Amino acid sequence: MSGYEDEKSMLPYIIGAVILFFVGTAGTTYLPFYDDQMQAPNQNAELRHLSVESSEYRGREVYIREGCHTCHTMFVRPVLADSSLGPISQPADYYYDAPAMLGTKRTGADLMWVGNRWNEDWHREHLLNPQKVLPGSIMPRYDYLSDQDLEDLIAYLMSLKPSPQTEGRPVE
Repeated sequence: MSGYEDEKSMLPYIIGAVILFFVGTAGTTYLPFYDDQMQAPNQNAELRHLSVESSEYRGREVYIREGCHTCHTMFVRPVLADSSLGPISQPADYYYDAPAMLGTKRTGADLMWVGNRWNEDWHREHLLNPQKVLPGSIMPRYDYLSDQDLEDLIAYLMSLKPSPQTEGRPVE
């Protein structure tokens, strides 16, 4: 065979690879909609379902507005490094979250279950002066927030707790 015929014979492989790519993409995109675990809330999602009038909801809005999700993740991975953070995150934990702020890079600590780790006074001090609480922290001060925004943000952070039924869920 000549070089031209060899190149011509590659066409079925290229077409097959393209079709396989699109089938894989479609499966990754649409199959989760048929997973019952992802389409129903669990106890954690019910606890995190905030009413619009609540201070926790307003605190979540402050969290989004201030861009906290760019440095902090909100998911506990099934790895040993995350075993002390709380139960492993499940898709149903985010049922009511819109937008879901999972994050992509942990510059700061994971905040999925941060309400179990520290009390309100610690959060207040940390938000007003992070370097005083955690020397070397690169987190900016949020001392410019109004008292109401600060209290709402703290209420939101304190609401991030697992339900008692899932609190002891082991690392898989």
